[in-house]
Amino acid sequence: MFNRNIIFPALMIIVSMITLVLITQFAVPRYQDASVGAGFFPAIIAIIQVFICCVLIFQYLQKKAHQKETPLISRESIFGVLFLIGYALLISLIGYLYASLIGFTLYLVYYKIKQPLYYVIAWVFVLSIYYLFGEVFVISLPEGLLFY
Repeated sequence: MFNRNIIFPALMIIVSMITLVLITQFAVPRYQDASVGAGFFPAIIAIIQVFICCVLIFQYLQKKAHQKETPLISRESIFGVLFLIGYALLISLIGYLYASLIGFTLYLVYYKIKQPLYYVIAWVFVLSIYYLFGEVFVISLPEGLLFY
């Protein structure tokens, strides 16, 4: 049977390697005065992702006693895939800032988080990333089709 502790990290390693190859084809932005190019942050994330997935596979293989296997596809995994697809569509429609605020909020609501501090932390994180990229790194984030 398929083992999710090997399959998913291996799949993410393959996706990250493909991403690293495709990043080299990003066009150099001519309208921004940024210290890094458009492929810098995706490349860093892909490299970190490969490292983390290799560590996960190694840890699983080093375990002496393997616990009962969970199903390959669960309710949470279906929610995760649908959430990411919806988030990507929402970003293209309304932009990063609003899509992220809505996405983080819906994620916390789905898992029935009742502490207001978690919502505040999520919103502050989104606003911090928006400020960091827009003002510090001078990299524009997607603004969406509706607000263009």
